[in-house]
Amino acid sequence: MLTTVAALPATARPAGRLNDTDLTHELAQLRAWARKHLGYAPATHAASYMGRVVELAQEQELRARTADLAARRQRERERTAAFEARAQIGPPSRTSNGTLAYPISCAERGQLGTVQRPYASARSWKFVRADNGTSGQECRTRREAAGALVWAADLAAAADQRQRRQNVSRRTVPAGWEHGDWNELSVLDVIRTPRYGTAEDGTLYPRGWSDAAVVQAMTLLGGVMAVVALTRPDGSYTDPLFISSQDMKDVGFLWPVGRTRPTPRPYREKLRILMADIADDIATVQRRLSPTPEIRSLADLVGRLERAQTPDLFADLRRVEAGTAKLRTQVSGHEQPYEVRRIKSWTVAAHIKAQQALEAFSADPDFASAAPTA
Repeated sequence: MLTTVAALPATARPAGRLNDTDLTHELAQLRAWARKHLGYAPATHAASYMGRVVELAQEQELRARTADLAARRQRERERTAAFEARAQIGPPSRTSNGTLAYPISCAERGQLGTVQRPYASARSWKFVRADNGTSGQECRTRREAAGALVWAADLAAAADQRQRRQNVSRRTVPAGWEHGDWNELSVLDVIRTPRYGTAEDGTLYPRGWSDAAVVQAMTLLGGVMAVVALTRPDGSYTDPLFISSQDMKDVGFLWPVGRTRPTPRPYREKLRILMADIADDIATVQRRLSPTPEIRSLADLVGRLERAQTPDLFADLRRVEAGTAKLRTQVSGHEQPYEVRRIKSWTVAAHIKAQQALEAFSADPDFASAAPTA
């Protein structure tokens, strides 16, 4: 059954000669025609359709950009006129280079500075601020330069206001917290880290403070740089605190009011290093096997031991040794496919490290004195 294709609803007039209403109407008609006939139309109709739609769409976009530019220029003219209307021009005085300097003030901000020609024979005007002697770009008229001075004064006042708020933010801390001492910060301290912002004067300040986190490890890199590993109170990891400049160090961190130094646990660092090594092997196995509840449970247990969050250190270490031994056995059988057997080396390494860790804990006084940590 043949389908009758209607004639293309396109006019012969160039797109630039259509008014906005006709242009929009013709585009709508062409798109309606395409939905109904484009799949059955001859190639010549399809080509004519695409060419006309592109022509109309480009003209429509050009008009939209032109209208937007005109609107922005109108808003700029209105803004400039508003600043010029606020400027009050006083009687002139002669400067050292022979030009006349007109004092400028406004009702909200008082004396702002002067406007003058750069030199006696110049045709342009510039402003000079009273507070710091700086000037902006040259303007065509005295009134325009006066308006530019009012605008510059508004910008400076807004920047000063922001700087005051930022200085208050430096001194303000949440209730129950106070600024901590870098020299006293230790593992297991509960701290809040800053969300950095750049102040008007270019220095860093705290825009806010993160939720409480527990220090798990600290690495000092010279006199200024430091990395602080953190976990949430529930044991999950959160973003570490990187200190790379004196400015960041000066912003500091917060700890609870009346903070007491955490009880040292000498075994924690050794425990963290050994468990992190085992965790890397288990993570490799997880990436290459479909994760099972047993593997996820073993990974969670090793993660808690890495953070020393365990009610019975030696019992959990024995569970890790048993879990890695079982995982090693599961991937070592000849009946397993090659994709499983090829990860045997990581399971063997995890099991051997778990055995070595358990032996080290039993022999080392630091580990033998470990009290429950949860």
